[in-house]
Amino acid sequence: MQRESGKGVAPPSFLSKATPTAFVGHARRVGTAAKARYTRRAMNQPTTPTEPRPAFFRFSPRILDHLGVAAYNSLQKCLSELAVNAYDADATLLTINLPDTIDESASIELVDDGQGMSPDDIVEKFLFIGRNKRTQGQRTAGGRLIIGSKGIGKLAGFGIAAVVEVISWRDGLLSTVRIDRETLEDLGALSDHPLLISSTPTELSHGTKIRLLKLGTDLNLPTADTIRRHLYKALPKSNMKMVVNDIECTAEDISGERHTFAQTIDGAGAVSGFYIIATARQSSPGLAVRVRERVVKEPSLFGLDTRAHGFFTAEKIAGEISADFLDPENDSLQTGDLINTTRDGFLEDLPVVKKFDEWVQDFLKKVIQGVDDKEMGRRTDALLNRPAVRERLDRMPAHIRATATKVVKGILAKLKNVAEDEAGELIEWVLRYYESNVLRELMRAIIAADSADAEKLSGLIQDWGLKQVNSVTEIIKTQIDIIGKLEEVMASNKSLEIDVHSLIDSNLWLIREGLELWSSDKPLKTILEGRIEEIYKGRENIRPDIVCRSRDDGNEAVIMEFKRPRETVIMAHVTQALEYEALIKKHRPNISFTTYVVGREYDPSVLATRSKLEGARLHLWSLQEILQRARMRFEQILNILGR
Repeated sequence: MQRESGKGVAPPSFLSKATPTAFVGHARRVGTAAKARYTRRAMNQPTTPTEPRPAFFRFSPRILDHLGVAAYNSLQKCLSELAVNAYDADATLLTINLPDTIDESASIELVDDGQGMSPDDIVEKFLFIGRNKRTQGQRTAGGRLIIGSKGIGKLAGFGIAAVVEVISWRDGLLSTVRIDRETLEDLGALSDHPLLISSTPTELSHGTKIRLLKLGTDLNLPTADTIRRHLYKALPKSNMKMVVNDIECTAEDISGERHTFAQTIDGAGAVSGFYIIATARQSSPGLAVRVRERVVKEPSLFGLDTRAHGFFTAEKIAGEISADFLDPENDSLQTGDLINTTRDGFLEDLPVVKKFDEWVQDFLKKVIQGVDDKEMGRRTDALLNRPAVRERLDRMPAHIRATATKVVKGILAKLKNVAEDEAGELIEWVLRYYESNVLRELMRAIIAADSADAEKLSGLIQDWGLKQVNSVTEIIKTQIDIIGKLEEVMASNKSLEIDVHSLIDSNLWLIREGLELWSSDKPLKTILEGRIEEIYKGRENIRPDIVCRSRDDGNEAVIMEFKRPRETVIMAHVTQALEYEALIKKHRPNISFTTYVVGREYDPSVLATRSKLEGARLHLWSLQEILQRARMRFEQILNILGR
């Protein structure tokens, strides 16, 4: 095949001028004619291995799915992308009307007062997929920094609608083009389908209306207020007023401490912005990234594990980072395109983006740690100065108080996400261990040790120090082990009442923390022993097994009556326990009693009165139930302490 000298094969022109009144598939006709010429030439001449064969890109209608549905499949994304087009058109007002519900007649309309489009503009700008707005400069005629660049935002409507209608007016002409997805389904290529642009004279000045019709039935329709907040965040702060369903978009009011920052990331560029430590956890916590004043990345914690931080601080952070070097007006670093196709994030594998992400992670960690430290100091002071805690600490010897306070602070550091009242209750519970028999005996040994025996005294003090640091978790773990042993004992019918009595006697914490045997009240002990001898003479086998009282102030007492594993609890056993309670009350009327009758099986007549008895603070608990309740209590505390 011969060629004209000095001439190559000229590419077909897809962008020819149209008449102002109608444009009927001009691009398609020109493209089809050019392809026909190439085809005739190729068929009329013999081909050789070295002869080039012309070919053309053909775009399937499915490209609308990939660039529309896949990228803009939520109403927020779709509307923010269409709003970008209004912003880049120098609009000062964008009005959006949303339907109340999604049905066959529902539609969404966006109207702006931007520069509008002529019929030629619709062909050369709107129908030019992938057109870069910035080829003619980085700023609009009105001086705005252009925030769109990919040239696919015009397809956003297909993410939620089957029909997109564009109506635009400029220079006295109102032009309309309608793209219906259904008419494209059977096409091999988009270029095979003519699009009609109708134009009529108008007195309107300039502007554009986008109508989204045949909305997807599965479209999630957020509230108008949600859309307003999203648009206000996503678009640059400018003189473009945005109105959704007759109400202007405004900033979301987040109560909390606001801080601003401005720094430079080495090898990347300058960043600035603000963050708020909100008073409540946020539904979408983190920092949004704004480039060219437009939000490119939604609020994110940049991969931080929120569980590793206390007080839910990470989930209370809200704010923005401006990082224009990620899409600079003058690319002195020659970074290239760092923003992904849908402009909802960055190309994360690029070095500059990685450096930025690392900086943000480090920045967030420092912010969170600072807030945590401040909150920890406040909470610790508040809990240690609670009257009940303060009183308990003040009763301790100075050296014990100092160590106990240290341990309390260490525990509080693990309770960052526990409510303050719950933390306070646990701290009071922990302090009771410093008054427990276990540690008290060790203290007595230290006091009784001969100071001349320095080695022995040193060992005791060292043991005391270790127990102070580890006593809480270690004692709890030991107690859980003891519960396991008791469960084994109770599983055997061979266990005697005296065995159970002995086990409970030496482990009163199974019933409740802070109990001690009544034997420490010597005057009452003397009275009771005389009366008991008299009352229970000849029936010693039914005397109550254990009487103990609270070590805090002695105003509470617990009576435990145990029955052999093979013995069924009858009403007479309940009566015996009540008799003993009445006897003690006679001599100590200001004491509040809780009585337990413990056995394995209960007579139906006894169980029938259980609710009534519990109202009188008399409980029918099996030993298994006591052990189960104790185990659950201690395992919950270990879980809170992270052990």
